[in-house]
Amino acid sequence: MANPWIQIVGSKKTGKTTLIENVTRELTSRGRRVCFIKHTHSDPTLEPEDTDTARVRAAGAATTILAADGSTIVVRVPGAETLDGVALNDAPAGDVVLAEGFKGSPGTKLVVAGGDLDVDALDGVVGVVGRTPAGYAGPTFPPGDIKGICDLIEEATGRPGDGWATELSVNGRPVHLNAFVQGFMASTLRGMVDALAGIGEPRSIEIRVTGGSDEPTES
Repeated sequence: MANPWIQIVGSKKTGKTTLIENVTRELTSRGRRVCFIKHTHSDPTLEPEDTDTARVRAAGAATTILAADGSTIVVRVPGAETLDGVALNDAPAGDVVLAEGFKGSPGTKLVVAGGDLDVDALDGVVGVVGRTPAGYAGPTFPPGDIKGICDLIEEATGRPGDGWATELSVNGRPVHLNAFVQGFMASTLRGMVDALAGIGEPRSIEIRVTGGSDEPTES
């Protein structure tokens, strides 16, 4: 199953954000929605410290949300968010997830060449943008080949309809699952089934878990 995100990694001042801007425009023109996640080592804030949400967060709120007609800003504490955790919670179904940074996290990586980044030390590299690093034999793209880069990203993250569709209901009520959760559940179940003898290649998997009180619950 394809990874639900791709990490854009590279040294500082190598053009990562410019590349992501151009890639986002191209993917959007193809009808894709893009979720962008940027890794930072400082505490994120999009507001002065004297605003209402900042004051309540300082008072100890674990999550503060600033909701407006055109956008919603969510800040969660404590930090140390993992890439898979952010994608699990915040990437809407069907989005192409572009993550800037997280080079130490597992996942599919597109490297922007330049600086002192050691490409050989990275896991999951599927392509390089810029000059080909010494010893690297994979795909390399000039920075202007945005269409080619986006083709690679769509192949790495999965085009709409790729992979397995996963449905979940709790107490008979369907639960919305974003693309990451669907893929995670499907790959986990497939791994469990593959470990069983005599099952063969699964085309569909159904599982029902029941338990708890036998008393009917009121809705």
